[in-house]
Amino acid sequence: MKAFTPSRTAFVCQVCRQSSTRQVAAPWSTINRLAQQSRTLSSNSTHNQNRPRHTQSIPGSSQQPRRWLASASSLAPVADATLPASQLSQKELSDFNTRIDELARHVLDHPAVPDEDAVQRALREYLSIARKLVDAKDSPQKPTTSQAENTATSALLSNLNSPDKSSITRLRIIEALTTKAFDMLIYRPVFITPAILKSYVELQCLLQRPESFPAVFTLYREKPVPRPSKSGVIAYDETNPNKVSASVPPAVADMAIDAAIESRDLSLALGTIDATYCTTAYKRSKFLRSALFPLTGFLLTPPAAYTLATRFSDYQSTMDPAMATNIAMAGIMTYTMAVGTVGYVALTTANDQMVRVTWSMGVPLWERWVREEERGAIDKISQAWGFASKDKWGEEEGEEWDYLKEFCGLRGMMLDRVELMDGME
Repeated sequence: MKAFTPSRTAFVCQVCRQSSTRQVAAPWSTINRLAQQSRTLSSNSTHNQNRPRHTQSIPGSSQQPRRWLASASSLAPVADATLPASQLSQKELSDFNTRIDELARHVLDHPAVPDEDAVQRALREYLSIARKLVDAKDSPQKPTTSQAENTATSALLSNLNSPDKSSITRLRIIEALTTKAFDMLIYRPVFITPAILKSYVELQCLLQRPESFPAVFTLYREKPVPRPSKSGVIAYDETNPNKVSASVPPAVADMAIDAAIESRDLSLALGTIDATYCTTAYKRSKFLRSALFPLTGFLLTPPAAYTLATRFSDYQSTMDPAMATNIAMAGIMTYTMAVGTVGYVALTTANDQMVRVTWSMGVPLWERWVREEERGAIDKISQAWGFASKDKWGEEEGEEWDYLKEFCGLRGMMLDRVELMDGME
């Protein structure tokens, strides 16, 4: 009995108390960690299952990680952890859900052809709701555990961890925004204008839901034009998908391609490029926007040169006026043609903007100029999928990377041309 002193006894009791406290607190931390992982995996798997494929699928691209990826992150969550810690109440979420349904019914239940202002008003309000959802963090959810990790503690707490099925979450509102906006665009009486298309792309980019972009861009070009009649029956006129007005604006196309790249979906990114920059409508639009004025000036050069040559012949007396006119016109045309040819070659062969994707040998100069946006978009994809360090460029491997190289080869492009890489000059 003399061997046990009071100080020794107090010390042993304190250690026992700390040890027991740690043992009891451990299951709680494990449950919280597994619940967070379960929610993250379930949300990502649900999103990937609902993602449509619009281009050729890549077998095995999602079965194993690629060491050549610049980052191993998948689709980023809608709300970042660095955003302000404001929360939305259940009443606000319920009001958002009700308002989303009301706006959709106002367009989808319209007895005639919905006008552009009604669709634009609905999309703008959807965009306002989406900004509030992104800026605000969700209300704290009670963690849940997977069936494979059930323990005695989790079984006792299963009733407390089960969420309320009647509650409305941010994810549910986001899915409603995505679905209702898409339903309005595919609704047959709705005519998709450039303003409506821009609002829709902005909404889906904000919500990080770019899966529908290729289908929407195709619908924008090929959707029949509704024409109301006096009898109340809506007639539909077929449209030409190759006309200039059917091209997707470059700003909208860039926004959609950037969102597809951020989603880390190679098939979606390439499909978005095919639906925007690879269409005949976009090539015609670029010709009218950029080449029509220079070409018009080139066609007006001969009559202008003849007029100037006629005036110049009046100021000389050494030769016949007709011969002087012909010599002056030949000189003016030769100078104009030489300078114009040099400028055309310099414009179509410029490669300072090229990083990893360049044109193959034999591609016509006119085609290079018309398809420059397509090449630039594929170049942007190659930089996002490859190594960030320039020292490792050319060392990427994997099925998706091989598919990207083959895709470039089929389009008359080369990925990582050896003679243009650093140190290989």
